[in-house]
Amino acid sequence: MESKRSFAGKAISPGLTLSNGMLVVFSEHGGAALMLDLAARLSLRGPLYLLDCGNRSNMYRVARTLRALTDDPVAVMRNIRLSRAFTCYQVVALLEKAASGSAVPVLVLDLLATFMDESVQMRESNQLFNCALQYLSVLGQSTPVVISAKPLLSISAPRSRLLEQLKETATLIWEENVLPSPRLAAGVQLPLLPDY
Repeated sequence: MESKRSFAGKAISPGLTLSNGMLVVFSEHGGAALMLDLAARLSLRGPLYLLDCGNRSNMYRVARTLRALTDDPVAVMRNIRLSRAFTCYQVVALLEKAASGSAVPVLVLDLLATFMDESVQMRESNQLFNCALQYLSVLGQSTPVVISAKPLLSISAPRSRLLEQLKETATLIWEENVLPSPRLAAGVQLPLLPDY
């Protein structure tokens, strides 16, 4: 049995060489900044598929990164095929479609976000997540797959097994040093937009 490699740090090097398999990036805000910078760098090499499950795809950030790397950022951005999934059902459908298409690198932003939906029964969410993992595993056999996830809120504790399954399925795990979320006093409102 292969041992799983895991490493922690503050940044993934821009010279990171990706190989086939599943890399899970576990970071605050679903690693959005890191994933978007990676999308920009990978788009310089050719087509890639970006699946946004947590509404974190700030394409202005990608364009800003590309402006520093190429003379024609608009042409390079055309290499990025972006899909947004707002439900776990859409995630599975989009991954099924990606798995049946041509092998291009796949980046999945904040995969677990849609599977935390309380309006979907836990059993059904688990089944759909297993389907998603199967499609991601199939994709990982022929192309690099990078998936980001963030620490779960205490309200999501009943579904914490999904995060563990994701980590168990990964070929490689990159875990940013994430501090536990502070407990907020009653009446304190969280910011609507994260700073990433």
